[in-house]
Amino acid sequence: MCKFNLFLDSKECKYIRRFEYHSYLWYRYHKLFFGAIIFRGRKLWAFNFFLKLKSELKKRELVDPFWIFLIGLMKITPEVLLIPRKIGGKIQGVPLPISERKQYTFAVKWVVKLIRDKYKIITVNNIAETIVQAIYDKGDSYENKMAMYVTSNMNRHLIRFFKR
Repeated sequence: MCKFNLFLDSKECKYIRRFEYHSYLWYRYHKLFFGAIIFRGRKLWAFNFFLKLKSELKKRELVDPFWIFLIGLMKITPEVLLIPRKIGGKIQGVPLPISERKQYTFAVKWVVKLIRDKYKIITVNNIAETIVQAIYDKGDSYENKMAMYVTSNMNRHLIRFFKR
């Protein structure tokens, strides 16, 4: 039985559980996003920035910005990470799966780092453009994820060298 309403059938309960999971993801992503864009400890600035980002995403896609932000960051969330190890006198990346919590962290860090490297300053338009491009499997952040997958596929034979 579903804990919210006793009169719901199991199919509706499944959808409620799925929505709870998505709201948890929303909480994780936007909390990490706040931490990444806070500039000199200004939380109010980060909160206002995030509200502007939500309105910009709404203007661009005409859909609920909750889903745009969530799907955009889920598309660029990595499942493996390249851990640098020195093997045979050469530093190579050993692919290892990472926990769900680290996946969220790396997705947000990638977005913020790519925008800082490309534009030197974080603006609402730059982040909105990056998130919307990620939804359509385009842009620098998605290419970064795919490059990591290609490298991890090439280096999968190195997993035996990794010792924790």
